[in-house]
Amino acid sequence: MSFSSDIKEEILKNFKTAKKCCIESEKFGEYITQIHLKQEIEEEYIKYFVIGILNECCIKSILKGCFLSSGCIVDPNLDYHFEIVFRNKACAEYLYDLLSVLDFTPKLLKRKKMNTYTVYMKEAEQISTFLSMIGANNAVLTFEQIRVIKDVKNNINRSVNCETANLAKTIQTSVTQIEAIEKLKKAGRFELLNDKLRYTAALRLKYKNESLDAISKKTIGDDYISKSGLKHRLDKIIEIANTI
Repeated sequence: MSFSSDIKEEILKNFKTAKKCCIESEKFGEYITQIHLKQEIEEEYIKYFVIGILNECCIKSILKGCFLSSGCIVDPNLDYHFEIVFRNKACAEYLYDLLSVLDFTPKLLKRKKMNTYTVYMKEAEQISTFLSMIGANNAVLTFEQIRVIKDVKNNINRSVNCETANLAKTIQTSVTQIEAIEKLKKAGRFELLNDKLRYTAALRLKYKNESLDAISKKTIGDDYISKSGLKHRLDKIIEIANTI
């Protein structure tokens, strides 16, 4: 079964305990996803279009009915996507307005080929809130568990990518600095450098794979050089090498 099917099955299990007014509101929600023209709406359902008079129970039941009839929530392992499809623009706009009143931020899309209107949301937190609102508590737990795991994985990936990028930058910087030092040596210009630059160059050659911060920590006492000091001196060495 799909994620949406599991949600609908859970909702239907609770249907027997619903109040009469909730059952009628739910039928209205199912009804408006199926009609082609707003003018076709039966008189008994017209009252539901006045959002201001609806109580919390009715609103939740309408949302539930819409979802049961033509709603879909993609497996959160794949993507965060919720949608309900309508055959009538006015009814789609009604659900859009109803969700907006509830502080959701839905979007409305017309699919020309199918001549349908889709109200959808892609924010994980809002999808989770919607599930809770329609009484799909087990689905909420599953959704949130998957969401947490995905967030952790994404954070780890971002951290690894950041560390990899920093490592690549450190290696490239080191290669550039070492090439500049070797160039000065081959040109016989290395011994012409002052004592500070020669000392810094020796450190760079000794710790080829280390970052400047790591090299700085290896210097102590009178020989201590800060990270910024190392960078300044190595930049000067590169600048001199570029003149050759």
